[in-house]
Amino acid sequence: MVNTHIRGGQMQREKIVELRGMMQQFIRLFGLLEQTRTPCGFSMSLSQVFSLQELEKEPLTITELANRLQLERSSVSRLIDGLVKGGFVSRELNEHNRREVVLTLTGKGTDSIQRLRDQSVEFYGAILGKMPESEQNLFFESFKAFTRSLSEMRRENNEPSAHSER
Repeated sequence: MVNTHIRGGQMQREKIVELRGMMQQFIRLFGLLEQTRTPCGFSMSLSQVFSLQELEKEPLTITELANRLQLERSSVSRLIDGLVKGGFVSRELNEHNRREVVLTLTGKGTDSIQRLRDQSVEFYGAILGKMPESEQNLFFESFKAFTRSLSEMRRENNEPSAHSER
């Protein structure tokens, strides 16, 4: 039997295969394969939501947004086209560099982010409500540790990570 070294001990191959299966089931159940709805049921893709969330913080250029989302500039450009057509985002020429376009949220975009935030809090609350409080805390700390380890591995392999320093 092949064992894979895990910091602090050994984990059997079967456990890793089981973890992979659980992650795949989680991705399906959570709705991450859905292209037109968020896991909480909001009618927008995750890429669109992440874009609006970044623009909620501050206006950005397409290049800056692409860097934050860790997507190709061309993909973000197409993504923004749809958000502009939908009235969620506006494009304006940069006063200081007329060759650059700055993206900002519209009122509709701001309202949508707030509705999404409320809907997602309800959704996550309902899921966590199915768990005893002691398991909620354990899950939260374990998920943070797993995400931190994934981010560290991505940095070590020089791969983009949603949690990498900018």
